[in-house]
Amino acid sequence: MAKSLVGALALALLPSALAFRNTSPYFLFSTADLNIPTHPEGLARADDVVERLSSSLQACPTKTYFVVRQHGVSAADFSHASRAAPRLASHLNGDSDHVKSTLVVPHVVEDESTAAAISQYLHTTCGAEVLPEHHTETGSDKQRVIQISFAAPPAERNLRTAQLDHWDRELQSLISNHTQFEDFTVIYTSTPQTNFQSEHPPYEMESSFDGAMQMELKRDLSVHGRSDPSVHTKRALRNQPGLFEKYQYFTPGLFMGFIAAVSLSLIVIVGVKALLSLEVSYFAFSKEMGPAAQRQK
Repeated sequence: MAKSLVGALALALLPSALAFRNTSPYFLFSTADLNIPTHPEGLARADDVVERLSSSLQACPTKTYFVVRQHGVSAADFSHASRAAPRLASHLNGDSDHVKSTLVVPHVVEDESTAAAISQYLHTTCGAEVLPEHHTETGSDKQRVIQISFAAPPAERNLRTAQLDHWDRELQSLISNHTQFEDFTVIYTSTPQTNFQSEHPPYEMESSFDGAMQMELKRDLSVHGRSDPSVHTKRALRNQPGLFEKYQYFTPGLFMGFIAAVSLSLIVIVGVKALLSLEVSYFAFSKEMGPAAQRQK
C-alpha cells in the first residue's frame, strides 16, 4: 500500500521537529509487494530501519537494488517534494503504476555506515553484485546493487531546490536505464545537514505582511518600550492573586478538627445536662437522728 510522502513529511513542519535537527529522512519504494508496516513513524534509529529493511528484503524480491546516499538534507527539504523531488514524490505517493511498496521515515538518527550495511546485507544474503552508479551493463541476469551517492545541496533556497531536482532526475534516469522501471527496489538513505547548513536554513517563513505594516508594528513596539514603569507595576499588582486565592485557610486538617470539636462539645453538653437533671431531696443528705440510729450505736 502506498503512503503519502507529503503527509508523512508533514512532521518536519511542526515546531517539535526542531528537536530532530540532527536527523534525516529515509525512503524506500519497490516494484515487489514487501511486508512493510503501513503506519508512519516520526523518529527512528538507523539500525532499527536497517533491521526492518533486512527483514523485508531477506527473500530477495527484486533483481536490481538502488542504494542511494544523499548527503546534507533534512525532512524539510522534501516537505514540498513536488518541487524539490517530483519524481521521488510520484513513486512514494502511489502515482507510479510500477511501485507496489513504499516506506517513509521522516526523522532517522543517522549512522554513517547505513548504506554500506544495506549493500553488504544484499550481497551476503542475495548474492547480489555491488556496482557503482556509472556501471552501464544491463544484460546480466544476476542480482545487483547499484550504489549512488549525491553530494549535499547548497544552503541557498533556490539553488538547493534546483540541485535536489537535478539529483531526482538523475535517479529517475538510472532507474530507467538499468531496469526500464521493472523489477527494482530503491533504498534512499540520507545524512543530516552540517552545522554550517543548519545555520543557513533552506526554507524561511514568508511573511504575509508588506513592508509598511512591518514598519508600523516596529514603531508601535518602540512606543510600548518607553512607557512609564509605574504602569507595569500597577498592572502586575492588579494581576496578583487575591488573599483567599493565594492562601488556603480551611485545610482538611482544620475541617477534621472542627468536626471532632463539635462532636466532643455535644458529648460534654449532654453529660452536663444529665447531671443537672438529677433530682435529690435535701433530706437525703441530712443525718438520721431517729430510734434506728440509736440502736446502731
